Amino acid sequence: MKQQLAALLLGMAAWGVTHAADTPVYDRIAFTVSAEREVPNDVLTAVLYAEQQGQDTAAMADSVNQAITWAMGVAKQETAVEARTLDYTTNPMYTDSRITGWQVRQSIQLKSKDSKVLSGLLGKLQEKLRIEGINYSVSPEVQGSTEEELINTALANFKKRAEQIKTSMGRAEYRVARLDVQAANDFQPPMMRMAVMDAAPMAAPAPPSLESGKQKLKVNVQAEIELSIN
Repeated sequence: MKQQLAALLLGMAAWGVTHAADTPVYDRIAFTVSAEREVPNDVLTAVLYAEQQGQDTAAMADSVNQAITWAMGVAKQETAVEARTLDYTTNPMYTDSRITGWQVRQSIQLKSKDSKVLSGLLGKLQEKLRIEGINYSVSPEVQGSTEEELINTALANFKKRAEQIKTSMGRAEYRVARLDVQAANDFQPPMMRMAVMDAAPMAAPAPPSLESGKQKLKVNVQAEIELSIN
């Protein structure tokens, strides 16, 4: 019985050595490729606000409310603009650690893909509101479709690079050990801040000039391949 068991174990060991000899051994190489493209910023976002400072919080709140209600009414007349109200705050003002007054403020946000319409609307709204800032960005639709194309390009670049490495190293084949595809497009252009004036203008100034510019979208592929040892 012991002799049979020993013979069996010896046979399995021999099979394992033969099987291991038939299995190709690989060297691992890591590299990164990417694809990028410039696309126009097709969405403009503006933030405006109404603000009052003083002692009578009720009167100040009424003034701010009227200005915001008026502004939203004007904005909603433009179908190419998406308008919504933002934060509403009432904050104390201090002098030598003592409350000497109050500040009442509310903001609205305007979004549009039509820079001319938004520029004209901002000119009207500056009659009673101040512009806090303007931001330019790429719409989710454009970003999504562009990234899909960039992924295809980046993967094609990966295949080309992997083949190049395999050929340069004189190897017969390669296999993918790891493939990480990432869109590196979390960056948002900073909001352009507008100068703050001491008091709201009595008449609407000239509309601001809006130039959206472009933004670079990028997809990275981090890869590891294993090259066969011929």
